[in-house]
Amino acid sequence: MVNDKLRLKIAQATGGSSIPEPVSVAIDGNLDALDIHNLKAYAGQTSSSGFENSMYDGAKFFGGFGTTQLQTVDYWTLRARSSQLFNENLYARGLIRRLVTNEINTGLTPESSPDEAIIGVKEDSLTDWTETVESRFGIWHKSPKLCDWKQVSTFGELQRKVRLEALVNGDVLVVLRQNSATKLPMVQLINGNKVQTPFGDKYTIRKGHEIKHGVEFNALGRVVGYWIRQDDSSYKRMPAFGEKSGRKISWLVFGTDKRLDDVRGQPILALVLQSLKEVDRYRDSTQRKAVINSLIAFSVEKSTDKMGTLPGQGGAVRKDQATVSDGDGSARSFNVSSMLPGVTIDEMQTGEKLNMHGGQGTDESFAAFEEAIIVAVAWANEVPPEILRLAFSNNYSASQAAINEFKIYLNRVWSDFGETFCTPIYIEWLISETLIGDIIADGLLTAWRTPSQYVIFGAWTSVEWYGSIKPSTDMVKQAKGSQLLLDMCLTTHAREARGATGTKFSKNVKRLAIENKLKAEALRPMLELEKEFGTDETNNAVQALNEATDNVVALVEDN
Repeated sequence: MVNDKLRLKIAQATGGSSIPEPVSVAIDGNLDALDIHNLKAYAGQTSSSGFENSMYDGAKFFGGFGTTQLQTVDYWTLRARSSQLFNENLYARGLIRRLVTNEINTGLTPESSPDEAIIGVKEDSLTDWTETVESRFGIWHKSPKLCDWKQVSTFGELQRKVRLEALVNGDVLVVLRQNSATKLPMVQLINGNKVQTPFGDKYTIRKGHEIKHGVEFNALGRVVGYWIRQDDSSYKRMPAFGEKSGRKISWLVFGTDKRLDDVRGQPILALVLQSLKEVDRYRDSTQRKAVINSLIAFSVEKSTDKMGTLPGQGGAVRKDQATVSDGDGSARSFNVSSMLPGVTIDEMQTGEKLNMHGGQGTDESFAAFEEAIIVAVAWANEVPPEILRLAFSNNYSASQAAINEFKIYLNRVWSDFGETFCTPIYIEWLISETLIGDIIADGLLTAWRTPSQYVIFGAWTSVEWYGSIKPSTDMVKQAKGSQLLLDMCLTTHAREARGATGTKFSKNVKRLAIENKLKAEALRPMLELEKEFGTDETNNAVQALNEATDNVVALVEDN
């Protein structure tokens, strides 16, 4: 029977004051299929005033949406199937590699941007400080012995590994270790498959804590640790923060967007597992069909019951015998002939004809079907199909529109990946460098230890991350557009340098100053010649010298 609270709720939803019997309710308070059917039948009754009660559930008509599923994510199966697909499916591997190459490439690079106004120093007084920080981080960044716990990969390579594993498995655990020699952080990566809820009574947690999918939460629902399965099947707890220092120790990096109550990340292939599996099967079957049909040159068909002439087995041929099973345990054999090129078939018996098989080897609709699937996969992952397929056959405007859309996607990925993976490591590195005195940042350590000074700490540790830019298909048009925006004060040199060439404007200016000085020194003899002999005579002398040089080179080549 319907309890009073649920009865009132259903009555309010349907606009009625009572619910007809029989309507039963399951123990957990959810309506079963029969209850919903009876309730909708009741709700569909028309009142005497001409109005009809209805319950809207998203379906256009009864049963139009289909069965409503209350889904529970099977992370283990999704990770296993995604890994399998990445290993054996060319579409899955192509998608993952295309994303990693475009998103990370050689690695995101930092641009330190401390807020001088909040810190309380003069404007542009920290320019040299940012150059020093970026240079020192770049040295740490490029040395596997400094940044990688296994001392194998640079920081850029670690970024590619994290992004790859996060996309394939859904998430990856990042652990920061302290190098006892340099006092700087080192990065350890742990496969998300190993983050599991421990089994057995010997693994205890604090009162009020709970473990979901290997992630430990405290009573407030905050992540406080991760449980990692070891090679000997035991489990080890990895705290998320240091007990005394409060410094960040471990955290999960996710490959895709995550719902609010989801604990773990889903592989990016989760939505398209079956589609990619089936299109790969279709591709294999089409290829197998083409190969088999190319091996069978022709067959002889008899329409009358007469003695066969065996035209395919006469002359210069090699006779083989093949045996096949009928599936019921019995076997049958038939002759197979391998003919030499240029053999002419004659003396065909009446009622016999040759069936050629050369033109039946391909499926003409496969290419269109494959493209439709790839376009759908690209759309689901916010990637222009041209980028995913590496096929650029459209005009300039269409290609540039695709690149611009992909840039929007890349900017979001750079921001998310930088904030979730790179920035925590950069902050811990900066704190360590400041603690050992190699970087001077007045007030940083005090603000780090004082929660109320979070603004000062955030101003010192502010950083932005950038990846490899997508070059324009027409740099001349882009340069003219950038110059126009600069003339109208709608952008900055720093933004245009970063967006057009992926470089930093302040560093470009410093390097150009040095290069221009070298160029001026190189041109000084020419200027002195022009001053002494005039422009025309100098140009003639230079031309004569070039011609003489060309003659000497030609003479040497002839000899």
